[in-house]
Amino acid sequence: MLYLIGLGISDEKGITLKGVEVAKTCDCFIETYTSKWSGDLRNLERMVGKEIKQLRRSDLEDNQKQFLEKCKKNHVALFVLGDPLAATTHADLVLEARSQGIRVEIIHNTSIFSAIGETGLQLYKMGRTATIPYSGKLESVKDAIEGNKKLGLHTLLLLDLDAEMNIYMPVKNALKLLLDNKLVTRSTKMIAGKIGDDIFYKTVSELIEKDIETPSILILPGKLHFKEKEFLEIL
Repeated sequence: MLYLIGLGISDEKGITLKGVEVAKTCDCFIETYTSKWSGDLRNLERMVGKEIKQLRRSDLEDNQKQFLEKCKKNHVALFVLGDPLAATTHADLVLEARSQGIRVEIIHNTSIFSAIGETGLQLYKMGRTATIPYSGKLESVKDAIEGNKKLGLHTLLLLDLDAEMNIYMPVKNALKLLLDNKLVTRSTKMIAGKIGDDIFYKTVSELIEKDIETPSILILPGKLHFKEKEFLEIL
């Protein structure tokens, strides 16, 4: 059996009690290539009383067959940053496991898609999400922003990363790409920051001058409800 256990968006203390209980009965693995984790692996091992083997992207993609063979023979727990299926990264693993008759259980946790409620924006007004890539090709970003704008929806922009190489796009780089592609102006007000840490609601010009910790997100607000405006003004 395969358990996908979400770790949330903070450190090892973000794991749920159910996640701890289940992990104690499993062979344990963790992947941290999808984002930056601020937790301590040794502390997590002490919490579950098990050795936790760290996996690289190739272990779950190129060598997926070998990983799933383990799941056929034993209970296997895979710790995943955030909420396991909030993004599509692990959907293929779940599909392949179930196609081979392997039972899969998802133990959910916080994801960036729910945690952005901390900004005061109403989650049901979030539109299509896009990622600002290092390539600088922003066609999908432009489509998301323009489509959401027509509907008065907010646009969540994720910033490109390569966690295995410890590379995370800074906010100022992402903003310069948006400016270069004329998707915002220097006077456009946006939300930027690391959820669970400092969050700012300022103009693009002001945000570019700030040293904001990575990994961060950007949000381009759509039509704001008066309660959303009140919340943003006190960030």
